[in-house]
Amino acid sequence: MLKSLEIIESEPEHVRRLLGIAARMIAGFKALGFDVGTAETAIVPIVTGNFEKPLRFWKLLFEAGVYANPVLPPAVPPDRCLIRTSYMPILSEADLNQVLEIIGTTVRRPSALYEVSPRGVSRTRYRSWKA
Repeated sequence: MLKSLEIIESEPEHVRRLLGIAARMIAGFKALGFDVGTAETAIVPIVTGNFEKPLRFWKLLFEAGVYANPVLPPAVPPDRCLIRTSYMPILSEADLNQVLEIIGTTVRRPSALYEVSPRGVSRTRYRSWKA
């Protein structure tokens, strides 16, 4: 832990890079129409709504190669469930572009009951889902 603090103090470029990544991803998600709440750090939420939505969203992302965490009650209010994305300064621009592309396209596929879209999860029900 102390070594980590020493590195932060002696190599501030890592902190600057991380803050730049956070700003880029927040802006990218907002441009795609996602609700990121009041995010300002490298932990960027994508608010999805009720209990089922983040689990379906998480599964689609995981299958597409993006690791994120669903956050459910009691950690958040029942109507503010979310996907927690987080970033490190070692990520490349290509990595960040890939995450934005995957999230921007993958989540538009129909899931078992709902389609996750940049404006939230539509209430359209699907009879079946074929990947």
